Amino acid sequence: MLMQKNSIQLPPLNWLKTFVVAAKKLNFTAAAKNLNMTQSAVSQQIKLLENHLGQALFHRQHKKLTLTNTGMAYLPTVQEALEAIQRSTQDLFMPLKFGILTIQVNTAFLLLWLTPRIAEFMRLYPDITLRIMSINWDADRLAISNDLIIDHGMGSWNNMQTHRLLTPKLRPFCAPQIKQKLDNKIALSNFSLIEILGNQQQWGAWLKETKLSMPLQSIRHQVDTMATAAQLARLGVGIFLSYDELLTDDVRNGTLVAPFEQYVDTVDSYYLAHDKNKPLSKTAELFKKWLLDSLNQKLSHSI
Repeated sequence: MLMQKNSIQLPPLNWLKTFVVAAKKLNFTAAAKNLNMTQSAVSQQIKLLENHLGQALFHRQHKKLTLTNTGMAYLPTVQEALEAIQRSTQDLFMPLKFGILTIQVNTAFLLLWLTPRIAEFMRLYPDITLRIMSINWDADRLAISNDLIIDHGMGSWNNMQTHRLLTPKLRPFCAPQIKQKLDNKIALSNFSLIEILGNQQQWGAWLKETKLSMPLQSIRHQVDTMATAAQLARLGVGIFLSYDELLTDDVRNGTLVAPFEQYVDTVDSYYLAHDKNKPLSKTAELFKKWLLDSLNQKLSHSI
């Protein structure tokens, strides 16, 4: 019978590790093989953990093991805590070559800027293992633990130290064949305009900044990432607003061009961010320095 307690001490670490493996396998025999333990030892540790917590974590049926609602709720918390302990232990006490760096990166920044350049970081630090996950919305940042985040927005995220990466200015970009037909801004009405959902400044802001009062009848397509907008523009589908630094490769290769010189200031940008309440790992510090050096940045933009 499980004991109910008014206060609960932290369970032994080996019980929690056994719980995570058993929860993944949903089979004590398979968990025992993974942990190099006997099946009875795994079963005993799970029973001890359940008694310690005062609630069942597994439903035990004939030849079938499933998690209880409590077990399902407890699993991600325990799993994340164990992973955090492992990462911290490796970073503080193991040589750099065993380092693991987890980065969440906005999809557009990942595809347009980071992916073409990340091989350089890998060449400089071949023994660092990278875990790169793409994100597109604020909720994505909360989905998993990370060492660093590169995301788009205003940079005012709770409990985060942020550093602006790109100049907060937007201007139009399109395929070269479209630019040839844009002899003036009024000609924009002959082409589809592409807007990126979530951006604070859209075509209306740029048109106001350039004092173009003529109402545009263009179709306005909407996409949820600048990476999609860039690909559509390369194919000649339309024109979109972007940051210069994000498209340096396209401009150099001639796949995209800026038909007009006028910019609109934006409250958004791309930011490098991390938890302000804990120090950066050695691997994270190396990546941050490489990133800022690659962007020719200084630390003056930290907020």
